[in-house]
Amino acid sequence: MEFTNNKNASEQMREVRGYAIISKGDTPKQINKDTFTIPSQNGNGECTITMKRKPTCTCPDFEKRQMDCKHIHAVRFFVDFNTKVKTENKGIVEETQNCPYYKSSHTVGCGKKQTKSGQKQRYKCNECKRRFIENKDYERYKGNEKTTSLIMDLYFKGISLRGIKDHLKQFYNLPLDHSNIMRRIHKFSVIINDYVQTLKPEVKDIWNHDEMKIQAGGKWLWLWNIMDKETKYLITTQVSYNAMIHNSRKFFAQAREQAGEPKYLLTDGRHSLTSSITKEMPTANHVRLVSLTDKRQNNQNIERLNGTCRDRFTPMRGFGNEQSAEIMTSAFRNYYNFIKPHNSIGGSTPAQMAGIGVENSENKWGELLRRSLEVKRSSAEKVVV
Repeated sequence: MEFTNNKNASEQMREVRGYAIISKGDTPKQINKDTFTIPSQNGNGECTITMKRKPTCTCPDFEKRQMDCKHIHAVRFFVDFNTKVKTENKGIVEETQNCPYYKSSHTVGCGKKQTKSGQKQRYKCNECKRRFIENKDYERYKGNEKTTSLIMDLYFKGISLRGIKDHLKQFYNLPLDHSNIMRRIHKFSVIINDYVQTLKPEVKDIWNHDEMKIQAGGKWLWLWNIMDKETKYLITTQVSYNAMIHNSRKFFAQAREQAGEPKYLLTDGRHSLTSSITKEMPTANHVRLVSLTDKRQNNQNIERLNGTCRDRFTPMRGFGNEQSAEIMTSAFRNYYNFIKPHNSIGGSTPAQMAGIGVENSENKWGELLRRSLEVKRSSAEKVVV
């Protein structure tokens, strides 16, 4: 599934809503080669969509704007999904299973193995002679790397757990419970974050800092953010119960460890941050944006980020506790940096601008997961040795 990122927020939301129509089970009915119908979302009849060179729809939104509506996007997603599933079922798409130990692509199939999540293909590496199961890192889960990549992508694009569940059942005949989907998101988000912490982004000289409040376990927590102004790379985040000095010192120390020190650090006008910044980033020039006008003009990048966070966290209805809030806000940071293209930097991702992106892969989530799992395996092998 590909969302168009060079459109404004209103057009992108129509794409998301179109996908939501498909996810919840309102499958378009094909009348002929170019014509489809979809039940109206307000329960009044149905909309007719004609998918020619210039798609049309009978809904009020299209008739008023003469631009693609959510129903047109829903039909596009439906057609794309069906084409992809038919292609994969015919065996046209065939991926080489690289050896997870020797990293070689010289592998051959050697029978099947029954696992808790179903039957899996077994492979043998012609280089190191070791045997392994397809998508070894996912052998305890239904589905494979593609399934997990899809779950992560849909979730952080704003699709609900129920929507993801319905999509997997409808298009891949894969029954998964909500709790299974959430556990998978938590598990692989932690693995990705452990990998990202080993990277050193090439950021610039001006950083923006701000904080916002989020809910977890019925309580209000502070979410701290610090971003590089030029690359838009979100350097680090932190969740804490309050904004005490020891929490701000820990936060700025994490940012310094991840990316060094900036030449200028822009914050709001609170005096309480000054001592923490002086101790943890002694070479940075701390610029306090005292007036509201200064903050709007010079800290707008981080303010826009806070708005993006609120838009995503609100439908999640809060987090279970501080630990889950820490995991999921870090996961959103990695989605923001590595997966989500940004119009303000020419459609690139902040990670690409910082020299650590995964843009060379058609599946950015899959590549990020592969790199993360390789680092995890390497760390485990060092411990064993």
